[in-house]
Amino acid sequence: MDWHGLRSLRRWFRRPARDRYRTVEVQPPSRADEGGWLFLAAGFVLLAVIYTYGFEREASRALSAATGSSSGLLPYQLLFRDLPSSEQRTFRAMQEGVGEAVRARGESGSWPAVETLAADGVPPFAPDVLDKAGLRWSARSEGLFANYLGVPSDSGAPAYLIFVQEPDPVTGEKPPPPSVIDEEHQLLADGTLLHVTYWKRPATGLRTGFIIDPAIEGWAQIRVSTPFEEMAKNENAQ
Repeated sequence: MDWHGLRSLRRWFRRPARDRYRTVEVQPPSRADEGGWLFLAAGFVLLAVIYTYGFEREASRALSAATGSSSGLLPYQLLFRDLPSSEQRTFRAMQEGVGEAVRARGESGSWPAVETLAADGVPPFAPDVLDKAGLRWSARSEGLFANYLGVPSDSGAPAYLIFVQEPDPVTGEKPPPPSVIDEEHQLLADGTLLHVTYWKRPATGLRTGFIIDPAIEGWAQIRVSTPFEEMAKNENAQ
């Protein structure tokens, strides 16, 4: 190879290999595209939440319809509509008596005696010619709890209990704003939320001492409606 050939070869090796590389400019997605994808994702999440809520709600209603009137009740609970007519009458009288007792509690700060309620003609504490069971009522309160106990003179009739629990002054249950009062709660004039429940059990083997946990002692709680029915009623009222 001559001198000119060597110089041409050297220039060829020194020349930048511009053709070997290519520069590509990558453009980021526009804000409009990003916003569109974000909107679609949020919509998908919202639809999933709505579907889940609707499915659970309808499943609960279907379960209630399929399993009968007692669906959703705890083992120690029963419904007012399943009681004999005589026991339904006693339950209504207990509800009326609780209203008067709660009013007196709000005014005086203490639960009224059975004798006081009976003297005022308040059922079920006042004598009633239609009361074939001959219920004898007594009242006791200890701490945050109060009992109104009705014991029948006829051993074949059930005993009844009005069980009241007041909230702890510091950590107790307080009504939500606005207050939603269901069938297990009563509200005093000062805003105190009471837990009030109604119970029955066979009079045979009844312990007449102060009762703290009726369910453990064989009492059955009487409810007007199931939790599912109460939930549906509250939803319709909103």
